[in-house]
Amino acid sequence: MKQIRGIWIPDGSHCDTLTTKAGIQRALDVVQAQGFNTVFPAVWNRGHTAFPSAVMESHGFAVQDPQYAGFDPLEEIVQAGKSRGIAVIPWFEYGFASSPDPDGGMILRTKPAWAARAPDGTLCRHGSLVWMNSLHPEVQSFLTELILEVVRNYSVAGVQGDDRLPAMPRHAGYDAISQQLYRDACGASSPPRISDANWTAFRCAQMSQYLGRLARAVKTLKPDCLMSMAPAPMPHGKSDLMQESHHWLRAGLVDWLHPQIYRNHAAAYSRDLRIMLAHWTDEQRAKVAPGLSLIWNQRPVSEKQLVKMLMDNQRLALGGGVIFHYGLLAETRHLTRRVWRR
Repeated sequence: MKQIRGIWIPDGSHCDTLTTKAGIQRALDVVQAQGFNTVFPAVWNRGHTAFPSAVMESHGFAVQDPQYAGFDPLEEIVQAGKSRGIAVIPWFEYGFASSPDPDGGMILRTKPAWAARAPDGTLCRHGSLVWMNSLHPEVQSFLTELILEVVRNYSVAGVQGDDRLPAMPRHAGYDAISQQLYRDACGASSPPRISDANWTAFRCAQMSQYLGRLARAVKTLKPDCLMSMAPAPMPHGKSDLMQESHHWLRAGLVDWLHPQIYRNHAAAYSRDLRIMLAHWTDEQRAKVAPGLSLIWNQRPVSEKQLVKMLMDNQRLALGGGVIFHYGLLAETRHLTRRVWRR
């Protein structure tokens, strides 16, 4: 794929597109007409999968999100995409996050030992979500199993993580397993402060190493399966979520990178984009297709500003862009085809 012209399709709690065959067919007709060539449907949200999952069942979890019962939206959108020449890359949106529920939802009620812990020992909450422990070997194995299940069972073009995969909140890691891993690696005698530089570096390295293992497992199963990651933009991604995405691209851990540079105005977008691009070669930049949102800080982004941002990507010879998200596109009638088809 020479350039990604993508759009995220959220789960049924934000947009009803994935809940019916008619909704999926209608959405892909719209994005095809507007020049998109890739869709990223959400398949992992609130401790549930959009697709029927034997992996979930094996761990004692619900086989499928109840809102999709009796229907497999992933299979439907894969087939709809194939007939239109649109690549489908499933989006594991929640990543290492468990649930917005205060107790961590079904995952942590079933597997309490999987919980991430804050310095005071309470459940770790970040971005309105309670998180699993990103360093727990069983949690990492579980996410890998889920992703490989999709790669094995569906004709997808790739798989995608975001600002929750691989990721770890800055105030997470204060559990016995994570602290022992840190002591073994760094010889620390007491729990580190949240802002400790060595502690941050250790957790960033752990997340990058997990991504490397995941990529190798995916490529072993399906060598042409794309590894697509949409992290929080640097430096915030590193300081708050242990996502050292500059390294991911340089180390060849990903095929595509979509930093979420969500801004209302093209000038702010251009400024922050250039800060990130300074870390990559021209060849690496061609693998960057930034994420842009149609709404930011509860304010809509005008079509004029959106077009300027996408044209900036073209001037810089980037690998395209990804729009967040289809539900907002349908509501606001943003049209991007004049940029995509240049």
